[in-house]
Order: sequence, then structure tokens, then C-alpha cells
Amino acid sequence: MDKILDIVNGWLTAAVSSGALQVKQILLFIFIAGPLALVIWKIRGIIGFVNEVRNSKLNELQRLLDSHELPDEVNVCIKNDIKRIIGYRITGISDVARQRIIWRLLESNSHLISGDFFKKFRSFLLIKDKVLIFEKGASYWFENSVYGWFSFQFLLSAVLLIVLSIYRHEQIPVWGHLVLYLVAAMMFLFFIAFANLIPRPKECKLLNDILQTQSDNSSE
Repeated sequence: MDKILDIVNGWLTAAVSSGALQVKQILLFIFIAGPLALVIWKIRGIIGFVNEVRNSKLNELQRLLDSHELPDEVNVCIKNDIKRIIGYRITGISDVARQRIIWRLLESNSHLISGDFFKKFRSFLLIKDKVLIFEKGASYWFENSVYGWFSFQFLLSAVLLIVLSIYRHEQIPVWGHLVLYLVAAMMFLFFIAFANLIPRPKECKLLNDILQTQSDNSSE
């Protein structure tokens, strides 16, 4: 760490001496980067706190099982609640009926899909005649159009920020370029996040093939 600080200090000193950077620019950059670094340093603690809150109900149910002598029927209900919570986190689907079908499909198609495969389709999977169906209706196109629109906006924002940095290179100070590229990186990450919410045609075909196995198994 000391060596890194020495290198940074030498670079800043040389930049100020050559006139590439002014002292006020460095101070302004420190003023902006300082709180940002503090936030980044606190992210781990924030994530830990969020996970603790998120796991509070699951931990409480497990504590009840471990700490109390409960009747068998109560133990079964608590274990079912734990399974439902875990199932929701893995598949994105909360109701037990769809979860049971999905667990069977995951078990028989574990070589093709992972547990979170159904998350993208959670709003469009319905039960009909005791089998799971993929309803690709108006709500499917509307929801994915919204995801696509937001994704495009974030990508366009990232590109415009980079273009601004390139074509206004001389008018923007060094700290300004750093801020532009930092915001562009964040916009690009949002673009990837929203784009990943949209099911690909290949994924839709795979889902239909997997759901078709329900009919094949029932006919046998």
C-alpha cells in the first residue's frame, strides 16, 4: 500500500509541476472521490446488512426448529415454509404449486438448465390441466419491451458520456473525465442488468422443449 501511495504521490507531483494538473483540480477531485471511496468501502457492510434482513425470516424458522420441541405436524409446516422461501430465491416463483412442478423439471433437466433458469419467465408460467405452460401473451411483450427500452437508454447514456469525453477532451478537466467514465461504467452495468432480464429466443425454445416433456411423460 505504501508503494502505491508513493507512486500516486509522485505522479500527482509531476503532473502539477508540468502544468497538466492544477492544485485546485486535485483538491476538487479529492472532494468528489473521497465520499465515493467511503461509499465503496461501506458497500460490503451494506450488503451484509441487507442479507441479514433478507435472511431474518429464514433464520427465525430454523431457530424454531432447532430450539423447540414441536409437534411433528408443526415441524412439517415450518420445513415447508423454509423450502418455499428457498425455492422462491432459486426459481423466482413464490407459489408452492408451480414450485413443485419446477423442481421436477429441474431434476429431470439438470444437464440443460440451472436453478435460476425460470426466473426470467416467472410472470408467464401458468398451471393448466396440472402442467406448467408458457403463456407468451401481451404482458410478455410489454414487460420485455420495457426492459429493452431501459436497457437501450442506459447503453445510449454510456456511449454519449464516452463520446463527450473524447470530443470535448480539451475543455474538460482530468477529474471531469474520470467522473464521466465512472458514470459511463455504471450506465453500462445497468444496461447489462436490464438486458439479462429479457429472455432470448434460444431460451424460449429451450423452455418450450422442457415443458413439452410434461406431456410426453404423462402420455407414457
